[in-house]
Amino acid sequence: MCEPLVSVVIPVYNGADYLREAIDSVLNQTYSNIEIIVVNDGSIDHGQTEAIARSYGNRIHYIYKENGGVATALNAGIKEMNGEYFSWLSHDDIFYPDKVQKQMQLLKETNKRIAACAYHIFFDSGRKVPVPFIRFYGNESIQSSVFSVLHALIQFGGILFKKDLFDEYGDFREDLKTTQDYEFLFRILRKEKCVFSDELLYGIRYHSNQGSNTIDCVNTERDEMYQMFMQSLSRTEKEYIYGSAYNFYYQMLLRIWPVPEMYKSLQLCKERLCHEKNRTCLADTGLIQPVLIYGAGMYGRRLLFDLRCRGIKVEGFLDSSQSLTGKKVDSVTCYSLRDVENGVVKGTIMIASIFREEIAATLREKGIGPFCFKETYEQKVLQTAPEWANIKEAMSDYDV
Repeated sequence: MCEPLVSVVIPVYNGADYLREAIDSVLNQTYSNIEIIVVNDGSIDHGQTEAIARSYGNRIHYIYKENGGVATALNAGIKEMNGEYFSWLSHDDIFYPDKVQKQMQLLKETNKRIAACAYHIFFDSGRKVPVPFIRFYGNESIQSSVFSVLHALIQFGGILFKKDLFDEYGDFREDLKTTQDYEFLFRILRKEKCVFSDELLYGIRYHSNQGSNTIDCVNTERDEMYQMFMQSLSRTEKEYIYGSAYNFYYQMLLRIWPVPEMYKSLQLCKERLCHEKNRTCLADTGLIQPVLIYGAGMYGRRLLFDLRCRGIKVEGFLDSSQSLTGKKVDSVTCYSLRDVENGVVKGTIMIASIFREEIAATLREKGIGPFCFKETYEQKVLQTAPEWANIKEAMSDYDV
């Protein structure tokens, strides 16, 4: 029997640096029945993007349109697709060779209509960082409605689904420039059961020119997105995902904190937390205090806030950046690994960084411990939250 046709849509704007690598990664798939639709969203790079696309001849279907944003390019590609299944690949990312084949097999085995996979974050330097999700949070949490969207675990490049979902749920919202993917997945996963795999089947490239770093409205749209999360979900849905509405709003507070310019969603979250009643007992975290947080970036600062809310003593940050050593982040001193080796500072190390595996390997090599991943800790406390009074007290340490 013939394999179902899979359409891979590649929206691109000024993509001469990476487009060829993306297209080649689809042409090299072990699954044979694929059509590639490249949508040039009005690139202004002296024809370089168009030249690369046209060099593939009839091996791809090429579309040019006036610039309108990623969502408009995706919708243009969807209108042209002939496949029974859809997948989206950003022009600067790549599929691994068996991505489509393994996801199609997974859909066949489970009789689901949408599949998601784990991925690597990779850099032009060759550095690769695995991002699993089932390993840390388990299938039960991952498959709890929109949990994977709320925690930003799921990425659209790792999605493959039946085209008929567009008929039921609509296409991408063209008024959104940076959050159209999360809004779409949020809409679908409230109703559809997704099958998740921890196999690393595609790669997301991190680079300075990606849209999240260059599009002006990214912070505004993120703020609006979290308001939408809180206002759209019913109480029953919130309780299903996190055990109670109070726990839901606390988890949203942690997602929002300390992202810049999240004013409206932060205020809404605080109001709802104040209004709700906390009826749960705090989980035993199993942490031996005090704690050292490895990673003084966004993940680490968010973890610091959570630990403060729970009354867990944080002795300091660890960070690989020597420029931070001796300085304070959110009133907490940053130390180096040498400080730990020399006994200057002690504590259970919690790794809060996308480079978790590399950091863990370094700690093992140096014989430094005990340590754990922040995700391991989070899995233990997802269904519990501190009292509102504790949260307010922790907030008083910040200028919000």
